[in-house]
Amino acid sequence: MSSLERLGWNSFFEEQVHRGDERVPLPLLWSRIVEEQREAYRVAGEYEGWVEISGRFRHQAQPADFPAVGDWVGVRDAIVHRRLDRRSTIARAAAGAATERQVMAANVDTILLVTAATRDLNPRRLERYLTIVWDAGAVPVVVLNKADLIDDPQNAREELRGRLPLVDVVAVSALGLAEDATVEDALSPYLRPAQTIALLGSSGVGKSTIVNRLIGHDAHRVGAIRERDGRGRHTTTARRLLELPSGALLIDTPGMRELVPWTEPGSVDGAFDDIATLARGCRFADCAHEAEPDCAVLAAVHDGRLDRDRLEHYRRLLREAAFEERKRDKAAAANAKRRWKQTQQSLEALYRDRDRS
Repeated sequence: MSSLERLGWNSFFEEQVHRGDERVPLPLLWSRIVEEQREAYRVAGEYEGWVEISGRFRHQAQPADFPAVGDWVGVRDAIVHRRLDRRSTIARAAAGAATERQVMAANVDTILLVTAATRDLNPRRLERYLTIVWDAGAVPVVVLNKADLIDDPQNAREELRGRLPLVDVVAVSALGLAEDATVEDALSPYLRPAQTIALLGSSGVGKSTIVNRLIGHDAHRVGAIRERDGRGRHTTTARRLLELPSGALLIDTPGMRELVPWTEPGSVDGAFDDIATLARGCRFADCAHEAEPDCAVLAAVHDGRLDRDRLEHYRRLLREAAFEERKRDKAAAANAKRRWKQTQQSLEALYRDRDRS
């Protein structure tokens, strides 16, 4: 396996290189972004070290087009001149500015959704994360961490499996205190060579501890666990891609305190495949599953085949996604209007100067 293939390079990226880009100076060295620090990037591959994006790239690109950890980029003289198209993208609405898209990681194959098996365990939060995962195009796996802190981790795992169909659920103790398999053994099916894994989860659920166990040493400082709720303190501040002993590539992301999925209404169905499947049996194609006659979804709730709370959360996420989509549309219209006004002002100034001359 070549050095690029070891980092996840495959035919999807190779074909883009062959197509070329007449706007970009050649030759370029191809590397993968392994760390991001405020628009400074560390890369590995044909070129290794810290790089910056070119002025042309910075001027022409939208914020979501800027490189992210996991991206493949073309480098010349420590400057990024080109970013290859992504196979998958983990994105959210930027905190405090839901009209802007924030890319958290790129080209991820499997996403580990880490949650703590304590009072913080919240199926609704996991469903919200799943809307991001399905929209990204990656495979989700729920990791129920800190299993040693509850009496019956097996029951907790089965309850989550019932709530989250089509999603694998793995119970582990990152501190090695549970009777179940070690973190390394439990997650080994998802840690294949050259495959990229991302960790997502709220602050303090044990992501950094899991990373430390997987790579075999303390890559991250780990915060102490609070006794009152079993949660740790958020410790990771930068996104990085780490190579594991198994050959898999792992992206660790800072805990997200404000999670606003960047999704459209159709993406929510991916996280609620059971409801989307049931909806095919409804009489009306646009059934809202509230009070319509012959609604297959409501029938499933009545029969106990579907949790009512899951249906209510599905409706809520649909409303949120529709609201955010409308807000983004308004922001796009406002930006277009502002650009048009600026163009008009420039033209008027040009005409005034021409008349004076």
